[in-house]
Amino acid sequence: MSENGKQKSEGQLFSKYTELIIYGVLFLLLVAAVFVVNINLAGSSRKDTEQVFCATKQQEYWQKAYRNLLTTQTTLVELTALKEEIGFYDTTLAIQIKPMLDPNALSLLSDKLSARDSLLSAKVEQIAEKLRLIDTTFASYRKAVLIFDKSIEVLINGGELKINNQVYEIDQVIDERARQFIQAISSTWATYRKNLFKFIDQKEHRLPDENLLISAVDFSITKDEFIQSNNRNFIVALGELATERVDSLLLIQVGALVLSILVFSAMAVRLTISLRSQDKLLHESQTQLIQSEKMASLGQMVAGLAHEMNTPLGFVRNNIEIIGENERDFLSALEKSKKILNHLVNGKYENLKKDIPEAVEIIKNIDKVGLIDENKTMLDSSLQGLDRIQELIVNLKNFSRLDQTADQLANINECLDSTLVVAHHLLKRHVTVTKEYSQIPEILCAPAQLNQVFLNLISNAAHATEEKGEGKLLIKTWAEKDYLVVQIADNGKGIPQDVINKIFDPFFTTKPIGKGTGLGLSISKKIIEEGHSGKIEVKTKVGTGTDFYIRLPLRTHAEASSEQVFQSTDMVLK
Repeated sequence: MSENGKQKSEGQLFSKYTELIIYGVLFLLLVAAVFVVNINLAGSSRKDTEQVFCATKQQEYWQKAYRNLLTTQTTLVELTALKEEIGFYDTTLAIQIKPMLDPNALSLLSDKLSARDSLLSAKVEQIAEKLRLIDTTFASYRKAVLIFDKSIEVLINGGELKINNQVYEIDQVIDERARQFIQAISSTWATYRKNLFKFIDQKEHRLPDENLLISAVDFSITKDEFIQSNNRNFIVALGELATERVDSLLLIQVGALVLSILVFSAMAVRLTISLRSQDKLLHESQTQLIQSEKMASLGQMVAGLAHEMNTPLGFVRNNIEIIGENERDFLSALEKSKKILNHLVNGKYENLKKDIPEAVEIIKNIDKVGLIDENKTMLDSSLQGLDRIQELIVNLKNFSRLDQTADQLANINECLDSTLVVAHHLLKRHVTVTKEYSQIPEILCAPAQLNQVFLNLISNAAHATEEKGEGKLLIKTWAEKDYLVVQIADNGKGIPQDVINKIFDPFFTTKPIGKGTGLGLSISKKIIEEGHSGKIEVKTKVGTGTDFYIRLPLRTHAEASSEQVFQSTDMVLK
């Protein structure tokens, strides 16, 4: 071959692989973009949830304050009426009990009167009960008002909200549509806040000041609807913001999917035209293609798993910080012990009188506080948290099986469990899962592809039961004759008979635009029937639910070429 021909051949080869690299980079960028958007959405959703929680608590404690204030006012009126009623019977007794504000003292007086006049004794005891009720309701009113006031502050400026000894970190509300409602509440509240705080901070009186009480009741009655209306509007505005964010994400995902299809289509055409004679290389590329398609769907699941990991990570970090604080006491005891040892070695016995009691005191404090047991508890708790994180990661790895591309023996029950972990965030809010696994043998299959089939069917079941609110999902396995059977059944809305014959067609979907690509069941059918020589059947009834039955051959050794499994990738190219 001439030098020019060699250079031309090398140039063509370089151009071909450069094109493939560009396609791969574009796809990876698309997957990374979708992944980042999902993570950002998860973070924003968490902030929205915390703000909605705070607003809900704000409304709850406003209503508590309102109820307790009215109860306090009513009880004060009833108390005055009881005292006046006693005045009709016994003027001297009425004058005697008028300054008495201690319920216990009034109860003692009631006991003394019981022998002389049972009616007056009962009236005095009623006054004591009214005073106790006023103390209780006024204390509840004060607590509710303080929490209501703090919730307004943290929603506007951000910060910590403490409720029942539980501290919540709330981010500042940034969206102007939602912020205007909280600012409206804050402005109205600020005009009366000073007088109301004078009212709830009374310490020199047993009974609330009547003028301040009337002012507080007047404010609560006139502003109740205004505050609750703005609070509801705030929650609705946050909900609309979250909906817009999800809609934007769906548009991005649809765009990414379209671009992915275009990229893969271009790559498939290029490979078909230029590498037709290299059939083996074509099949390897197709295998990578379906794995990448699976990774794109996994990107949407990772956000859910990230949220599941947040909780154990949080308390592991907290435990480590506590252990770090306890370590200072242990180091102090160790330093004192080393100092005593140096005195003994160097013969400085006169210094032991001072250092030994100090060391003993430190050790006693360690034993008294129980730092050793506390550290052990913290370590055990941290290990449990790490075990939970490890369980999530192991199940994610088992689901994807990125390091396993050929046929192998696998337990279908374990594949189903791994898929349920990955799809947990789709099911946990409204679906109850029932598992009825039989003792089944391991079969020769491509676990990663079967996991993709199971994920498609479980995701469809989760979507089909959303409207019911209390969905049920049954996953059952058993062996019959030469097949292993997997049943995935839901109690969702079912599939109409006029479309039942189309559900396995590529790109056919009954979901709204932006929520379904129509590829899930088509891919599943090809993986089961062409890739594994199995069968997939569906039984459905509108309004009752849908049952999918997957039948896989009970192969326990290599009876077929591994190339047969990879035929399921052909649908991506068609």
